[in-house]
Amino acid sequence: MKILALVTDAFGGPGGIAAYNRHFLTALAEQGHEVLVLPRYGEAAALPAGLTQAQARNGRLFYVYSLLRQLLRDRSFDLVWCGHIGMAALAARVAAVVGCPWWLQIHGIDAWTPCDRTRQSAIRSASLVTAVSRYTRRRFLAWAPVPPDRVKVLPNVVEPCYTPGTKSQKLLQRYAARDCKILLTVGRIAKAEAYKGHDRIIRLMPRLLERHTNLVYLIAGDGDGRPELERLAAETGVEEQVRFAGNVAADELVDHYRIADVFVMPSTGEGFGIVYLEAMACGIPAIGLDTDGSIDPLGALSNGRAVPEHLLFETICESLDGAGSRASGAVSGFQPTDLSTDVRRLLRNAAFSCASKP
Repeated sequence: MKILALVTDAFGGPGGIAAYNRHFLTALAEQGHEVLVLPRYGEAAALPAGLTQAQARNGRLFYVYSLLRQLLRDRSFDLVWCGHIGMAALAARVAAVVGCPWWLQIHGIDAWTPCDRTRQSAIRSASLVTAVSRYTRRRFLAWAPVPPDRVKVLPNVVEPCYTPGTKSQKLLQRYAARDCKILLTVGRIAKAEAYKGHDRIIRLMPRLLERHTNLVYLIAGDGDGRPELERLAAETGVEEQVRFAGNVAADELVDHYRIADVFVMPSTGEGFGIVYLEAMACGIPAIGLDTDGSIDPLGALSNGRAVPEHLLFETICESLDGAGSRASGAVSGFQPTDLSTDVRRLLRNAAFSCASKP
């Protein structure tokens, strides 16, 4: 099967959506499908066999121009895969021109509320829609003009490198936290993503320090919202206990999870929340709120807790009290092999099937 993938980013891109796209596209390539990826962002250094990624084209007009040039060279695609709802109208037009079905992938907050009529009309023509969580599927179906049986759940998966391990003394020294208990949040600190809830933890820190005097709150990630969080920490009187790690290199991220005693991200806007899975795979308890797609990973594993906001403080304290023991890190159902199995099943059972065009 020859597949054209339209994505915001994949190989070479940061963040949860890029990671999801890499896992999904790799699963297609490993099953023998020929995949051409057209990203808007990110440059890939190495790619799986059977997969080609074109040069990234930032900007809508540049991206469309690059896509048109590709279609002039080759239109022999059997399926168009659209990795973001923001590109749905373009994907639908491309599929119509090529004469093949198309598959839409949806993630989080962008798919929770009605989009414009043009995009809704495009979505109606999708042969299959997959959502990263049951929550996103439910919110999408509340407004989308798509039959429920055409919308399936295809969750995030976690890399095999995320496993329990010893605490890195180098990192503990870097953050001056050798004799401390560590709360960790991993995620962008963007004003547009203030829903992730860093501020909620900073506001709880004075009370948490009454119970755990050696507590440190480590924030891994960066963005234009960091100055506001730094001011909040100062105003709250906990600037010495809140440590900003900045953007963490990929080869150090696993060790950042391992030095933590509890992972917490009280977000209200996660489509799924891959960081919860990564933390739990490293054996530490993970805490989030019960108001978004994070209930899927947190509710599926024994060391996850999805709670109402009024129980957040006590849940963190309970987890810190029991922080001496680590879970096994098993993430059954959320591994790349699970995704590959699900993708094969969907390709076999969906309306477009695996058969190539004559």
